[in-house]
Amino acid sequence: MIKILFDNQCNICKKEIRYYKSIAPTNIFLWCNLHTNKDLLNKYQITYKDALLSLHAIDENEMLHKGIDAFCLIWKHLRGWRCLSIVIKLPIIYPMSKIAYQYFASWRFNRLNYCRVN
Repeated sequence: MIKILFDNQCNICKKEIRYYKSIAPTNIFLWCNLHTNKDLLNKYQITYKDALLSLHAIDENEMLHKGIDAFCLIWKHLRGWRCLSIVIKLPIIYPMSKIAYQYFASWRFNRLNYCRVN
C-alpha cells in the first residue's frame, strides 16, 4: 500500500485528502494523519516540521516522495487525475510545479499557529 502522510489539522489538507479518499480505488492508499502516526515519521526519518511543511508519501517499494512528487504519486492512481501526474512531470512544467508547491506549502505553514515548531 502507498502510505500518505498528511496534516489532518489543516482544513485545506483535510478537505483535499477527503476528496482523494472518496475517488481512490480500495486497497491502494493508507491515509495517515501525521499527528497520530509519529512512528512513520521516525521510521522514514521525516522530521515533524518537514511533515507539516509538505505532503509525504511512501510507495510500495518504501521509496519516499515529497511535495509535488507525493501528489503525482497519488494522482497516478486516481481515475481522471492520471493525465495531471504525467503533465506535471514534463521538463518545463515539473520545476515550475515544484517551485509553486514550495511557495504554497511555505505560505500555508507560516499562517498556521500549530506549525510553530523547532
